[in-house]
Amino acid sequence: MFFFILTSILLLGNLSCKSSKPRIVTTKKEAAKRYPDRVYTPSRESKTEPVGQPIASKTPSRVDEEKTAPVLNDAVETALSYQGTRYKYGGSTRSGMDCSGLIHVSFKEAGKSVPRTSSSLYSAASTIDFNQVEKGDLLFFATGKNKTRVNHVGLVVKTTPAEISFVHSTTSRGVIVSTMNEGYWLNAYLSAGRLE
Repeated sequence: MFFFILTSILLLGNLSCKSSKPRIVTTKKEAAKRYPDRVYTPSRESKTEPVGQPIASKTPSRVDEEKTAPVLNDAVETALSYQGTRYKYGGSTRSGMDCSGLIHVSFKEAGKSVPRTSSSLYSAASTIDFNQVEKGDLLFFATGKNKTRVNHVGLVVKTTPAEISFVHSTTSRGVIVSTMNEGYWLNAYLSAGRLE
């Protein structure tokens, strides 16, 4: 009996003192359970929102596909050409650039003027539903202490039924391509936007 009581006390004591480190999501299945509104599934032709899902603002159309598609494709190709460029806060050249500098330069070289900072890009973009993201759209993240403040942006380079890939400049690895299947980016994701 004494052994049973002692074991129970030790077990309960250990349970209450365990540190609770945040669990990192590593698979799409885990992500679907933890963040059902963030897991990418291509939208169907239906115009209705699923029951229980937040209503997203109306997705702006790509007004003239013949004009916008080449600009978006050029911006994406330009951004991809910067892969391997080191990170430099405030930078916007091949010798170093930050995330918003990458977006700004890529669109500028494609012939479109866009804001320079992550927060101003966020303000300028029309909010779109995560499931409506297309190549050329922007993904906004909060990677700092304030989890509601945009401080990072990426440019979508590819969407498939399984994932969304985006190019961005990270402080640790410079300009790289990441996917929304990576737990870190899924956890930091705030919003998707489309520049008109």
